[in-house]
Amino acid sequence: MSLRSRIVLAVTAVFAGISLLAGWLMLNHAETSLRTAFDRALQTRAQWLLSMVSVDPVILPLPTDRERMQVTYHAYSRTRELFRSPGFPDKSGSYRHQDPHRFSYRTATAQTTTEQAPDGQIQLTLSVPDRSLHQDINQLRWVFGLGWLLSLTFAFGAGYAVAGWLLRPIQSIVDQASRISNATDNSQITLPKSRDELYQLTDTLNRMLGRIRENVDLQQNFFGAAAHELRTPLTIMKTGLEVTLGNEQVSGAVKPFLASQLDEVSRLARLLDEFLTLSRPEESAQPLRLSEVEVPQLINHCLTQLASLAVDYEVTTHLETDESVKDPVLTDAVKLEHILLNLIENAIKYAVTGSSVLVHVTYSAGWRIRIQNQTARASGPTLDLMQPYFRADPLKEGHGLGLWISHRLTVLLSGNLRLDWQDFAFTSELSLPESVS
Repeated sequence: MSLRSRIVLAVTAVFAGISLLAGWLMLNHAETSLRTAFDRALQTRAQWLLSMVSVDPVILPLPTDRERMQVTYHAYSRTRELFRSPGFPDKSGSYRHQDPHRFSYRTATAQTTTEQAPDGQIQLTLSVPDRSLHQDINQLRWVFGLGWLLSLTFAFGAGYAVAGWLLRPIQSIVDQASRISNATDNSQITLPKSRDELYQLTDTLNRMLGRIRENVDLQQNFFGAAAHELRTPLTIMKTGLEVTLGNEQVSGAVKPFLASQLDEVSRLARLLDEFLTLSRPEESAQPLRLSEVEVPQLINHCLTQLASLAVDYEVTTHLETDESVKDPVLTDAVKLEHILLNLIENAIKYAVTGSSVLVHVTYSAGWRIRIQNQTARASGPTLDLMQPYFRADPLKEGHGLGLWISHRLTVLLSGNLRLDWQDFAFTSELSLPESVS
């Protein structure tokens, strides 16, 4: 449930409770006023009828069809009933056991004073049906109930509109924050004009974004600086190994060891290049050095570089190419080589011991390179492998950056990298256009 809905429901509930209590009190007061007015009118009618009663001679006014009247005379400790209307309700309420609204009566009593009857006292009791009073009360209750429901509906609609108006600045902050795509974006959220809680929230978010940008810049600068510092000694080591391998005085038994060391140094240099790629902002322009590349030849070169790694993991590699197509692709050879090395190396590391890594190359409106290896698990996540620092198997070595950097480099080359893991087979399919746009 959204914040707007919760605010509207809370305000409506509070309004409903308060208005219901206030309406109930007002309704009780209105009902009491109606009963009081009815009783006053009845008492006035009884007084007027009593003013026309005479004992000597006996003169009695006649009530209407709806009225019931009883006249008694008290004199010399004796009570004499002068008149009693037919159907006059007695004290036991014998007419109330049926329909209460039809046979319910309200009664008023009037008595003469000493000046009006010096020798005794005349008492007149007047009863009238109170059906009209009940009708007025019921109508009043319906009006109050309908008014309460209408006011509740209006309060809900008005509350929803007001809540939207009040939350509009927060929604503006959310929209501006969502447009800040990454930590390297220097955009800031516009501060509200009023210095209220929203101003404090916006200012806090801007300061938090600033701290995040500083940390990201520090991390990226560290990656770049560390990579540059390490490239010099690695270049010296690589040059020294190449010179040593070219020296005829080196024995044949030592050369395989030096060659493996040269491969490891080359892998470290490639890893440093990947760190340099990682240290650059994603939206910054990445330089591309385009050249015509023979894809099958480049894959063979990558397989040759990773031959010793395949031997270490007891895995064989097999390349299948479409011999009918010889057209080269116009792309960045260095970046494409990084992608292929990462994908093939990942396939070798996570392949089942004794299995074969298959590299299948086809051409159809662009090059398609499919690398497949057998896995010990039937299936697993593939989307997470595109994230940095994700390691599928923590029991095996790996820096967890290869597939993520491969994905980034593929995007730079206007290609597409698709991963699939099912039926005990992990497949990486790289699609490249005929030329980088």
